[in-house]
Amino acid sequence: MIRTFEEYKASLQDSREVYYRGKAVEDVTEHPLLKLEMEPVKYMFKDEYRFFNEDFGTESSIFYRIPHNAKDLAERSQMTYDITKDMGMLWPHIGSDALLAARVSTCELDTAERFAKYHKYVVENNLFLCGAQIDVRGDRSKRPLKQNDPDTYVHVVEEREDGIVVKGAKFHTSMTVISNEIFVLPGRALREGEEDYALCFAVTPSTQGVKVISRPAVSTEAAQHPAEGMVSLTRRMGETLTIFDNVFVPWDRVFIYKDTKAASFCALLFALMHRLSAVSYRSALAEDLIGLAMLMAEANGVQKASHIARDITDIIMFNEIQRVCALEAARSCEIHEKSGVAIPNKIVTNVGKLYSNSNYLNVIQSLLDVTGGIAISAPSGHDYDNPELRPYIEKYLQGAVPGDERFKLALLIREICALLIGEMSVIM
Repeated sequence: MIRTFEEYKASLQDSREVYYRGKAVEDVTEHPLLKLEMEPVKYMFKDEYRFFNEDFGTESSIFYRIPHNAKDLAERSQMTYDITKDMGMLWPHIGSDALLAARVSTCELDTAERFAKYHKYVVENNLFLCGAQIDVRGDRSKRPLKQNDPDTYVHVVEEREDGIVVKGAKFHTSMTVISNEIFVLPGRALREGEEDYALCFAVTPSTQGVKVISRPAVSTEAAQHPAEGMVSLTRRMGETLTIFDNVFVPWDRVFIYKDTKAASFCALLFALMHRLSAVSYRSALAEDLIGLAMLMAEANGVQKASHIARDITDIIMFNEIQRVCALEAARSCEIHEKSGVAIPNKIVTNVGKLYSNSNYLNVIQSLLDVTGGIAISAPSGHDYDNPELRPYIEKYLQGAVPGDERFKLALLIREICALLIGEMSVIM
């Protein structure tokens, strides 16, 4: 069992094949950028997020608590919200959402006992999972069997007595480089004839044939000064292109196999479970935007202006609608009879996620309207470090508050709007 963060860190020092900007990474725990992805995982080892898990008969991380009713779902949403608030970035516990979806969708299959054993193994050992669902998909106007290259969707290429061999790639897989397990989900609803793509399985990142290409950490690389990297220089969430190049998967790690009905159910249910998590962490992040907008309005001396009040109200509405959707999705949940897992209300969860997606960039525009051009035009942290320049910056950037306060607010908003907005508008 991985009991401490240091033990977790040591578990990542294996033969995983990871690339960053075209170069092989020997040790992800020592890479100056990729190691920042480990920071959020510390929450799995904090005492306040551990409990005795009655479903598995062991102490575990609260992330692996199975929600059995509306109260449990609401507490799961609140946990996501609280940790996001504390950390200052979204916490993508996608692996735990994936396990819940698989628990429900396999409970009536011949592999139910196999999955239950794997689920217990993950919980007992306190492993960190990434969820890999989105196939690269090639020509999106074509279904899997019509693609020019069949590998644009992960599929089985060989069946053996002891397992299967899979090939293809998954895109947008979060935290893959620092995961203990890659949990692979079906990428879409499937039809008769597409059985080779109806797969749910798990492998370790060090499995032969697994290749992980991390996207560039553009925001982190751009924030070279601590004052200009208040968030992105301390932690990050990275996504990868995760390649399965003829990867062998033993039968005890194959949970859905050539069952298009079960695979389709699993794909849709995972999306639903994770959307509740997404609405929960987006609400927490929106509260930070409210605080920044109010502080900058006060620093600029315009907090009583009607147009500024409207901008701040828009951000508050963005936050509160998501909170309401998260709470109602939990309250009006459905209890899956066979597995006993509480499933969020489908309509409310999807309404919350759709509203969030549609309005995030509008909220950022509201923050920029409150802030003004200083968000882009302010000097750099290095300029502020220069003892000859600092008095000028403090003198000329003062507003209704001292110049150093307004300057630091401008740098933080610049980081969010200029460095992180590209990432956040997609990964959120």
